[in-house]
Amino acid sequence: MATTKIWAIKDSISRVISYAKNPEKTTFADLKQVLKYAENEEKTIDKNEKTMYVTGVNCKAETAYEEMTMVQNRFDKCTGNIAHHAYQSFKTGEVSPELAHKIGVELAEKMWSEYQVVVATHFNTGTYHNHFVVNSVNMFTGKKFDCNKGAYYHFRELSDELCREYGLTVIEKPTGKTPRSIYFAEKRGEPTKYNVIRQTIDETMKMCINYGQFKKIMLKKGYIINDDYNRKYPTICSINDKQAVRMYHLGEQYLPKNIANKVEHNPYYYQNRYMEFIHPKKKKQKYKVCKYKGKFKDISKMSGIDVLFLLLFHLLGLLPKRENYQPLSLEMKQEVRKMER
Repeated sequence: MATTKIWAIKDSISRVISYAKNPEKTTFADLKQVLKYAENEEKTIDKNEKTMYVTGVNCKAETAYEEMTMVQNRFDKCTGNIAHHAYQSFKTGEVSPELAHKIGVELAEKMWSEYQVVVATHFNTGTYHNHFVVNSVNMFTGKKFDCNKGAYYHFRELSDELCREYGLTVIEKPTGKTPRSIYFAEKRGEPTKYNVIRQTIDETMKMCINYGQFKKIMLKKGYIINDDYNRKYPTICSINDKQAVRMYHLGEQYLPKNIANKVEHNPYYYQNRYMEFIHPKKKKQKYKVCKYKGKFKDISKMSGIDVLFLLLFHLLGLLPKRENYQPLSLEMKQEVRKMER
């Protein structure tokens, strides 16, 4: 499974080519050297090494900037969108670096057969992904590449075809956006804000039977969900964060409509979990009972603090304790009520 994207470059070809050919991420110059290096059993590769393969399509990777600039000067197309930057990101653990680069080169050859392209395979984000730096000017006609919606969908279709050809999973009916961040950091095992939110949502969905209860529990856990009907993208935000997260970044199963559909199919006894969380039972506080042994007849022998205690108990009606208390009769109570009136 691979995600794709294309966008225009207006400032500098050299900048984006330098990023794609970043020496800190590069270990080998091209794929042939990589295979020759891998076949040598006497050599070892550092486990912390971040390998990257670079290949030029219709140009040499080492002189890509000069060759692209030469074509632009020949057709006098040196302004506007001077290049296009695209990427193809694979799911973590699904491809090897060699296969990722091979698919990237084949994709570039099919998509931009008449354009100069630099294909670079990176691993700096924790998952293999290809960068494509495309000269905007056609080598033969001088026409600029039209980077519209149709081009993006064609790019995605070609990527899916290659994924099917090499036995990779493909999203048959993609809906919304599937960002590369879903695949990042999974292999490294690093904690991310997205993972924390997903874990909280998963726990909450097991404590309710409708979407209203779900939002109440999330609010009590410190998360505000804004899914108003007039918003284009529902968001979720922790009370400790200033910036909200669009929920499609978490994955399709974490969209409000899919969450609502899932919790509505929960067993009814999940209602008890909701009630216990929203209205927790208060624990009875245990008070320590102390007895004061002072008496008014001993007041002359008491200190000032003891006298204050006796006075306080007397004002509260606790002292003196009445002995042999006899309740009033019904007739007497009636007479007392008359007297009070």
